[in-house]
Amino acid sequence: MLTAKLLRHTCALALFSAPLAVMAAPSTDPLFTIGLLGSYSTFEFEGGSKSDKEHLAQGGVFANYGNKMTAESGFIYQLGGEVKYSKKNDDKLKEAQADLDLGWRAALDARNFVDVIVGGGYNWTRFEPEINNLDTKLTLKSPFAKVALGYNHQFDTSTLRAEVGVRRSIDGRAHLKVDDFGSDSVDMKDRTNPYAEVSLLMNQNGDMPINAGVYYTRTEYKIDEDSPVADNTKLKRDEFGVKVGLAF
Repeated sequence: MLTAKLLRHTCALALFSAPLAVMAAPSTDPLFTIGLLGSYSTFEFEGGSKSDKEHLAQGGVFANYGNKMTAESGFIYQLGGEVKYSKKNDDKLKEAQADLDLGWRAALDARNFVDVIVGGGYNWTRFEPEINNLDTKLTLKSPFAKVALGYNHQFDTSTLRAEVGVRRSIDGRAHLKVDDFGSDSVDMKDRTNPYAEVSLLMNQNGDMPINAGVYYTRTEYKIDEDSPVADNTKLKRDEFGVKVGLAF
């Protein structure tokens, strides 16, 4: 008789607690995420009356740490970095970027949140084209500041985030080196470049959350010189990419 009563109480407790386990609130702890990325870029060069277009695919890795995908309200932050590489024929493209985001999040209701972000970082890009069998290296370096708006929607076990903003390059430098012919450096004009990204954090309460997303960035490079040729010379880049990583 005692066993039957204990069994009934155990079943009742399990039935009562099961919905609570399913509807448990997602964790708000910061996450470390590491994964792979792939992108496709269109480069458009304009110089004087001439223009040229190139298309390039890249692969790489990324990592970040912070609570930008998990926090519900208050202070948010994220420190991140990525490295990308591409080779097309004998031309190579290498890139690295690091950035820090700081912001404040407000709750619209139990599942919807908006935030404002400010931040900064550093971008390094190296083009290595093979021109007439000469070893050529064009290196672009630029710190940047950023401002963005974000929106998070919280599902039962996942979070969807959208972010749009701009990065402002500051005191960029371009360095060109051609084999044994020497090298030269010039200043780059400060430019404001827009970006947008959408991310989905899945299995948020599980043992192995997955973070996947898509992004778009537009970057413009322009030499800061007083000559008529330099003033009409610029390089535009439109990049579309995907990211998939594991969060811990």
